[in-house]
Amino acid sequence: MGLPASALLQWVSVALACLATAFVIIAAYRSRGRRKRYERVVEECEELRVRLSRDALTGLMNRAAFDVALDDLTSDAPRCGTVVIIFFDLDRFKDVNDTLGHKVGDNLLVEVARRAGTVLADSSAFARLGGDEFAAILPHDGSRRPEDYGRAIAEVINEPFLIDGHRVDVAASVGIAVGDALLDDGHELLRRADVAMYEAKGSGRGGYRVFDDMLSGRQMRESAIRAELNKAMAEQAFELHYQPIADARTGLLSSVEALLRPQSRALREVSIEKIISVAEASGQIMPLTDWTLDTALRTIEAFGSLPVAVNISPVYFRRQDFVHRVIQRLVASGTRPELLTIEVTEGVLIADIAAARQSIDRLREIGVRVFLDDFGTGFSSLSYLQHFELDGLKLDKSFLRELGDKKKATQIIRSIIDFGHSLDMQVVVEGVESDWQGRLLQLLGCDYLQGYDIGVPMPLAEFSAFREQAAAGPLRDFGALGAEAAERLKRAG
Repeated sequence: MGLPASALLQWVSVALACLATAFVIIAAYRSRGRRKRYERVVEECEELRVRLSRDALTGLMNRAAFDVALDDLTSDAPRCGTVVIIFFDLDRFKDVNDTLGHKVGDNLLVEVARRAGTVLADSSAFARLGGDEFAAILPHDGSRRPEDYGRAIAEVINEPFLIDGHRVDVAASVGIAVGDALLDDGHELLRRADVAMYEAKGSGRGGYRVFDDMLSGRQMRESAIRAELNKAMAEQAFELHYQPIADARTGLLSSVEALLRPQSRALREVSIEKIISVAEASGQIMPLTDWTLDTALRTIEAFGSLPVAVNISPVYFRRQDFVHRVIQRLVASGTRPELLTIEVTEGVLIADIAAARQSIDRLREIGVRVFLDDFGTGFSSLSYLQHFELDGLKLDKSFLRELGDKKKATQIIRSIIDFGHSLDMQVVVEGVESDWQGRLLQLLGCDYLQGYDIGVPMPLAEFSAFREQAAAGPLRDFGALGAEAAERLKRAG
C-alpha cells in the first residue's frame, strides 16, 4: 500500500532539504578550498615578488627594485622632500676575482653590503645594482652632511677584509648627489652620483665626491666629446700623423711614431690627451686603437723597412686578448713584427706586474719591440723595472726644460741614459727643439732623438716627401753649432 499524500510530501520536503544542505556543505568545502588555493597563490606570488626584487647574493634590493624606488621619488615627491643618492663601487675588485677566485669575490660582496649597511641604516632603499656597484637613497633632514655618508662608506670599506682565510684589501669610490624630489628626477640624480663617483675614482681611489655644477659642466663637455667621437668613428674621420725619430749618432732617420689626429673640426679643438681619456672611460678606446694599429701597419707596408711606433692605451693593453689582437693585425697586414714598436706607460706596468710582464714577453718573443713611454713622470721608484725585459725607454720632454741652464738637469739626464743602458735598453729623448740640445744629448750617449727640431708630426703624404729628402743624408748635423749653442753647451757642463 502506498504512502499517504501528506507523508509523501513531507518525505520529499525532507529529502530536498537534505539535498540542499548537502549542496551548501559541498559548496562551502569548495569555497574554502578555493580560498585556500587563492591564499596559497597570493603567498607564492608575494614570495616570487620578493625574490624578483632582491639580489640573490647579498639580500639587498636589486636593480629593478631600485629603479622602482627612484620612480617613487617623483610620484611621492611631497613626502620625500630632499634626498641624497649614494653610488659606489669597489676599486681593485677585479683583481680579487682574478687572483682569489669568484667564491671569495662573492663573499667579499656580502661583507661589503653588511659593512655599508651600518652606514646606510637610515636609507629608504639600498641596492646592489650588479657586479660591485651599490646605490642607496637617503632622506636629507640636515642631521648629517651628504659628504659624511661618503666619508663613512669609504672608511668602513677601506678597512681590510678577512674572507675565507684571505686578507683582502679593496677600496670604495663613492659618488653623492643631492636633490629635491619635487624638482629632480630620481634617475637623473643617480646619473649625477655616477658622474661624481668616477670623478672620485679619477682623483685617487678610495675617496668620495659630491656632484656639483662644475662636474655637470665637465660631464656635459665629455658627453659632447663622446658624441663627436662616435660620429668620427662611424665616418672614419681620423688620420695618423708621423713624427720622425733620428739616430743621435748619425742624425739619420731611424724610425717614426704614429700619432692619432682627428679630422673633425669639433675634435680638433680638443686636446688629444682629453680625447683619449674620454675614449678610455667610454669604451671607445678599443675600436679606436684597433683602427690606429691597422692604419699604422698599412703604413709600415708602404714604408718598407722603416719601423713605426704606436702608443697603446692602458685600457687596451690590460685586455686579456691584447697580444692576440696585435698578432691578428700583424698577420692580416703581412707586417714583419720587428718593424712594430709598442709604447706603454709606467702605469701599465705597475697596475699588474705579472700580467704586464706576460704580455710584454709574448710580444718580444714574436719580435715586436716594447718601449717604456714618458719615462720619469709616473713613479719615483725604479725597482719595478727589474721585473721586465724592455727594448727601450723614452725620456719625457719635461727633463729638457732646464737643460743648458742648470748642471743638475744635465746630470739627471746622463744618469737616466746610463741607467737605461745598464738594463740593455735603448734611450729616446723626446722634446728636442734646438740643435744644441741634440748635440748635448749626443754627447751624453742618447741613442735616438725626437722633437720639433728633428721633425714635426706630418700627414702621410707630407711625411712621404720628407722621407725621400731624408734618404739623402742626416736630418741634422749636430757638429756644426753657432756661438749661442756653444755657450749653452758650456753652461750645461
